[in-house]
Amino acid sequence: MGSLRPLLASLFDSLPPPPVAEADIKKHVENALEQANKVKLPVEVKKSQWENLLRAEVFKLAYECVNWTWDQKTEGQALKDEHTTYYDDLQTRLDVALEFTTWVGGQLVLYASVNRCTDACEQSFIFLLLQDLLDTQTIASCSHIFSWLELRAPRLTAGMVPQKGKALVLLRALNDLLRRLSKMGSNAMFCGRILTFLSGVFALGERSGVNLRGEYGPIWEGVQTAFKKEEKVPEEDKTKDAAKQEDKMDVDEKPPAQEKPEDDFYNAVNRVLPVIKEHTTKERVMMGSRSGPNSLKRKREQSEGEEPISVGEYFFAKFLTSPDLLDLELKDTHFRRQFLFQLIILLNHLLTFTNAAKDAWQTPKNRSLSMEFTLEPANVPWVQETITKAMDELKQTAPNGRVFAETVSVIMEREKNWIKWKNDTCTPAFDKEPWSIEVDGQKVGLQEATKELREKLREPLPPWKHAYGSEDLTNVWEMGYRDLGDLESYSGPDDVKTYWRLIQKDNAAIEARKKQLTRAAEQRAKALADKVAKEKAAKAPAEEAKVDQDVKMASPEDAPPPPPPAPPVIPKVAFSADAQIQESEESKQRFSWLALRAVRDQHLALFSKIGTGDVELLIKGIEAPQKESGSASPVVRMDGEVKEKEKERESVQKVEEDTKMEV
Repeated sequence: MGSLRPLLASLFDSLPPPPVAEADIKKHVENALEQANKVKLPVEVKKSQWENLLRAEVFKLAYECVNWTWDQKTEGQALKDEHTTYYDDLQTRLDVALEFTTWVGGQLVLYASVNRCTDACEQSFIFLLLQDLLDTQTIASCSHIFSWLELRAPRLTAGMVPQKGKALVLLRALNDLLRRLSKMGSNAMFCGRILTFLSGVFALGERSGVNLRGEYGPIWEGVQTAFKKEEKVPEEDKTKDAAKQEDKMDVDEKPPAQEKPEDDFYNAVNRVLPVIKEHTTKERVMMGSRSGPNSLKRKREQSEGEEPISVGEYFFAKFLTSPDLLDLELKDTHFRRQFLFQLIILLNHLLTFTNAAKDAWQTPKNRSLSMEFTLEPANVPWVQETITKAMDELKQTAPNGRVFAETVSVIMEREKNWIKWKNDTCTPAFDKEPWSIEVDGQKVGLQEATKELREKLREPLPPWKHAYGSEDLTNVWEMGYRDLGDLESYSGPDDVKTYWRLIQKDNAAIEARKKQLTRAAEQRAKALADKVAKEKAAKAPAEEAKVDQDVKMASPEDAPPPPPPAPPVIPKVAFSADAQIQESEESKQRFSWLALRAVRDQHLALFSKIGTGDVELLIKGIEAPQKESGSASPVVRMDGEVKEKEKERESVQKVEEDTKMEV
């Protein structure tokens, strides 16, 4: 029989200084296990030895002892000096223990193939070690250990079943740690870390934290009140009082009926609520609130030294239970709020035990949650009325009473859902599976299902068809508008150049509209061509098979070349039938008539040389004498231009007539 102690000591001596990489720890652990296979011991004995030796190694470092050479690395020294390597050495030992625990998962095939040991430690060993270690360390050291636990969570929780095995050990260890922590002050963040870790490890619908048996907490026995001693009364006075009392009693009087325990509760609540309301009213009067009796009083101004009340903060006091201090506690808003809140919780709980409510949720499976008590129908209105009174009283408390009351309402509504889930024996589970869709008989997730769509979104966008952002802005720019001055209405004296600018804008509008109609016709032609191409593609397989058969029968030289693809046919557009173009043409005619009327008195001689009223030629004729002197008459030069304009106009009219005939 051998011992594994020298192997473990050699393992720790061979480790490099902390922090040690996971690969180095794994390598040294494998070497130690390889040498341990040479020791002839049963498998269970090896397991127990490894666990005992690892536990002793961890606690030897954790306990302070002046006789050991590493006494300067103990917890006490680490709390005083943060530069010590105590926590690093402790994490290294925990990493070694974790590697021994998870070794079977990484080296199962290698060692099992040669009939060697396939288990170094039990799977729950590391959690049992952590539980004992957390019990022996201070809160500050527990925070460091829990940081190591958070970093190693993927390895520690691999293959964990929530309701058995190592999961229960982990849950018990962290719950014990939570009981040691204060939920206020400096430990609040540590508590949040633990709860967040548990919520990530255990499912939201995990029943291990649910009181499935419906067990209630311990009964509060109250405070022992010391009553004052009664004054001594002479015996003669006692005898006289007793005689008077007997004379008042009726012989046939029945003894008073015995009250039920719930009747005492109802009476106590009816006595307490008015007292709470009285203190709330006094407080509001002192604060100058308009909701108090003296509603006409001005609100008391906040003193300079008084700090403003924060809405987001809430102080949870640890209330005293001495009867002598009850009057002082009743003056505290938080004390009254806590009492009303707990009263609302209790009354809502009573409403779940009416005959109708019990029939709705009671089943043989949740029989442990029921109790013998049943709320009588005569008391249901009182419970509902008391809940309303308590909620109204919460709204009257300061500060932010309405916000607090609304928060309580939301909490109670959520509590009803939790109670329903618990009464249904924690089913169904409200953990939703990830979104998935079936593709080719297989379920794929969101990442895979949207792969093609996301790749399409990454493709570069085609050039925008409108050069200036939108179709309207592009048309405005092409019509010649460049600044706000171009949009001004020319309502001054008649000027032929003004009318000419307006005619040019109409011409630009007509050209822009023609381009727009042409583009629309091209798009329709392209869509029609694509539709025809798709129809041909649907018939292509049969035709290709027929062509292949003909090609096989004929020689390659006789095979005809494939026909070239036909260009898309763009239909002619009837511009003259468009309403916008017609409107622009009418506007041109109107401005031309106004231009001719403006110069009829000064330049009437030029009217015979401008054809049917060409304003451009008219302007050139007006400006010609100013630009040229000593040359031929402007009338002679204008004859050729008039003829060219007339030819162009005749060609345009001919094209429009042909277009109308085709339409």
